[in-house]
Amino acid sequence: MLTENKFSKYILYAIGEIALVMIGILLALQVNNWNENRKIRTTEQQYLLALKEEFNFNKEELKNVIHRNKLNFDYALIILDNTGPENPKITDKNFGELLTKSFSYETQFDPSQGVLDEIVNSGKLVFLSNQELKFALTSWSGQLKRVKLQELELLTMRSRTIEMVRNKANLRKVLAHVLEKKGIKQTKFKQGNLHLLKSVAFEGHITGFVTMSQSLNNYSYHKLVEEIDKILLLIDNEIK
Repeated sequence: MLTENKFSKYILYAIGEIALVMIGILLALQVNNWNENRKIRTTEQQYLLALKEEFNFNKEELKNVIHRNKLNFDYALIILDNTGPENPKITDKNFGELLTKSFSYETQFDPSQGVLDEIVNSGKLVFLSNQELKFALTSWSGQLKRVKLQELELLTMRSRTIEMVRNKANLRKVLAHVLEKKGIKQTKFKQGNLHLLKSVAFEGHITGFVTMSQSLNNYSYHKLVEEIDKILLLIDNEIK
């Protein structure tokens, strides 16, 4: 081709060959990138569905905790309404039932976090494309820690109140309605427990328990419910 003075045609031919090779490489890279993106999006959808299931479960668990805490608050509030220097209007039996209903169950929200922990700890959070969702998920643990501190304060007040009842009251009479169901006879001691309702210290314990319970439900747990709803909405917007 050179000897026949077809140099320009040779150059065009060589350029064409190079262009075809480059196009082939670019197409191969494009297909590879498309496959990788498809795998990432598939993994993202799987994580989104798992996160949705986990946070829906946690929302129901939180509702149960709020309901239980509301019952504790309601029963303790009745006790508080009967404290004071005058003779209480409720009976020993009623008082024992109220104490048992108020302090038999702890208030603790223990969410399931298996999916979220796996995503965060394994570095798979990068698979999620929504930046607002990623921020909400990484902030979740911090919000839980703040709520745990308030739950701990409530548990401490609950323990102190229970300890006071153990030391100052006829515990067997307090639990009479429970022990009867277990076939345990009533106490032979005549001492009742209504004197606790005239105790300023006992009133202080019940007041602390009531206010902490109310704060936990109306503020801390309420904020968690709002955050769960926000996360679920962000997840739903990303699910294809």
